[in-house]
Amino acid sequence: MNWTTISVNETMFGNSVLEAMHGTFLDSLLGPLSVLFHYLGSTAFFMALVSFIYLGVDRKVGIRMALGLMLAGILNGSCKAIFQSSRPLGLPFAQELGISESSYGFPSGHVQTAVVLYGILFLHLKSNFVKWIGVFCIFFMPIARMYAGLHYLGDVVGGLFIGVLVLFGTELFLKVHPEVLESDFSGVELRSSGRLKSYRLLWIVLTIPSVLLPGEGGAREALHSWEQVVSSSGALAGFGIGILSNRARGLDWGPAKDRISWTVRMGMVAIGILILYVLLGRIFASLFPENPVARYLRYGIVCYYIGHLSPLLLKRMRGGIYLL
Repeated sequence: MNWTTISVNETMFGNSVLEAMHGTFLDSLLGPLSVLFHYLGSTAFFMALVSFIYLGVDRKVGIRMALGLMLAGILNGSCKAIFQSSRPLGLPFAQELGISESSYGFPSGHVQTAVVLYGILFLHLKSNFVKWIGVFCIFFMPIARMYAGLHYLGDVVGGLFIGVLVLFGTELFLKVHPEVLESDFSGVELRSSGRLKSYRLLWIVLTIPSVLLPGEGGAREALHSWEQVVSSSGALAGFGIGILSNRARGLDWGPAKDRISWTVRMGMVAIGILILYVLLGRIFASLFPENPVARYLRYGIVCYYIGHLSPLLLKRMRGGIYLL
């Protein structure tokens, strides 16, 4: 190995770049922002963001974000488990900031998902304010992850690259198959043909093999990475079946017209997530040992609720005035 190779490896997967980011007048700003962006890249926040857009702002943009988020989760967890690249070692920054991660480092999931979700918002929402917020989040997320000592430069570059692939792959898929975004099956008699059942079964067939991925007997980081794949696969199945159910019922809605409608919509989602994600998660944990099937079902049920049951319940409340 010559000096050039050593230099590249140290730059991309060494501590020198991360250490150079500390000890400047920006520490007082970068520290709190890195903690904030750590939580802004969590599964709970992204689930809330997608739900907010899906039910409160634009249904079609929400579908784009949900599909992109889940595909990003599957790809990110798979890459981490396959490459098994460790996170930065010997740095105190994450501990000083009071944050930590338990999976492998490459590619950065925070960065990858930020590119996908905020990229979709940039492409499809008209608000310049939202666009600038999205650009800032995509730009600052890699800085925050490196400043916190949770990712090497190579990790965030990988996250950026794969995030762009997922973003434009999702956009291309929906351009080729725009019917995914429509509110009904035009010209298709689902009850007589059974096509809806076939579509639902297809979602399950495509995602259920994730429960067979290796998850026991390996390193803790590998376990967490494969768990991410299972969670994202279950979520994709649940949300996909939810979209199909919406189309079978012709459920469609626009942005919330007033604060009351917005509050009721978000309250419906929050209650469901509390019951099905938090409480159901605790019930599963007490009744079953941690296993891929329980994880797949848990995320599938939650995302089916977000995708279909929550708008269905809103449609049946007071004649659907909250979902006009």
